Amino acid sequence: MRKKDLMAVAASAMLMALTACNNESSGALLECKVIGTAVEEGLVTYCPNGNIFENQMTEFEIGKDSVFSYNTELKGETGDVTVEMAGIGYFGVHLVKGKTVKMTVEKVGDQWEARFEGPDADVSQYVNEYTRRFDSMLYWSPDPSESKPISEYRRLLAANYDTLKTALASIQDAKTRDYYTRLTESQNKWLTIRLIMDSCENDNSNYKLNDEYRQLVKGIDINDPLNLGTNMAFTALSSMCVVEKSSDNQEECLQLMHLTDSLVTNPDLRHFMVQMIGQQYYIYGDGTGDYETFNKKYVEWAGKDKDIAQGMVDQFLEKKKTTQATQAGAPAPDVELTAPDGKTVKLSSLIQGKFTYIDVWATWCGPCCKEIPFVEKLVEKYKDNPKVQFISISIDQNKDAWLKKLEKDQPKWQQYIIQDEVEAQFSKDWGITGIPRFIMINPDGTIFSPDATRPSDDETAKTIDAQTK
Repeated sequence: MRKKDLMAVAASAMLMALTACNNESSGALLECKVIGTAVEEGLVTYCPNGNIFENQMTEFEIGKDSVFSYNTELKGETGDVTVEMAGIGYFGVHLVKGKTVKMTVEKVGDQWEARFEGPDADVSQYVNEYTRRFDSMLYWSPDPSESKPISEYRRLLAANYDTLKTALASIQDAKTRDYYTRLTESQNKWLTIRLIMDSCENDNSNYKLNDEYRQLVKGIDINDPLNLGTNMAFTALSSMCVVEKSSDNQEECLQLMHLTDSLVTNPDLRHFMVQMIGQQYYIYGDGTGDYETFNKKYVEWAGKDKDIAQGMVDQFLEKKKTTQATQAGAPAPDVELTAPDGKTVKLSSLIQGKFTYIDVWATWCGPCCKEIPFVEKLVEKYKDNPKVQFISISIDQNKDAWLKKLEKDQPKWQQYIIQDEVEAQFSKDWGITGIPRFIMINPDGTIFSPDATRPSDDETAKTIDAQTK
């Protein structure tokens, strides 16, 4: 339902367990009541060991009385979860094994606030404050038109960190307070690093050479379980990679494997690194290079997690087959698209002898939204050229969010959406594992490029010029 942070961009790679919600109040870890409005749906996320690839995400429906309950098997005696309710907001709760926390949500002024009763209510109140003030969406916007300067995000983060440091005093147990003090410091470091990375990206500079970044990763205990959950463990390991960045990420991944063998003693972190390195190579890499040799090394290195590694290899090889089926000159796979008014149409029927540029995107995808203004410029540039057309295909599961974005932007080119099984088949046909993705189709319905240059790339206009003379 939301973009959590940079580690969650490739959602298709995450091994998340989607479970059914326990709606019976008896024995539930959490009972929640919303006062003053009807809430239709929500999501509870529990991360047992800090590994975001293994988040347990529980969807729930709320009845007319706006009451719901939640239960799960906690890894330890306590555990923190996030609760997101459509139209209400985002909250944090501290759960205690074998006991029930009661949460009441109601509007106070312009904001929806939560209060807690039951075991460790003081800790739940802090976890809620921590969750809301460290919500990554406060420091990033998927819509470029709503983005703020990095300096403004930095000031907001500093203010929220100061507020949280003061709020820590409300936790009565000294040992618990010490844990959340360290957690708060670690999470603040990670969000600061995120903003440094964003700033360096804007400046086209290397964040690993940034003095503040270097200071923040210095001395991080990568084997502290707390730093796995805040992403500082991986960040510190990654900072040690000194290889040149390549399109296939192979050398970086091999060095991360070596660093893991040399430095990682926390079994949960090593398990995470198997998944992260696989994602870095098979999802973020372009699949070039000697991948057969890397596949063998990766599976052998994964050890007891070799089944996970082999699964990622198998998905990669399947994607390779799809890539071969969508090479230039092959017939473009067809798909049924749904327009904003609900009418459906086949992609093949839209080609109509025109060179077609397709943008595959979603409202929650920041890089996608950053490309939209460049699509708009291309549309304006070629508005009098009948030989070319532009089509945007959203993979949003939240159709209302898509319609709201269209209403705001008022795009002057064709807009469609695909969801559920249609989206899954489309992504499989085209080998799409991440967005944005851009496709060029010839006037005869064959593929010109299955993975075309972005609208912001000057080569895109040059290609369109050459194909539509």
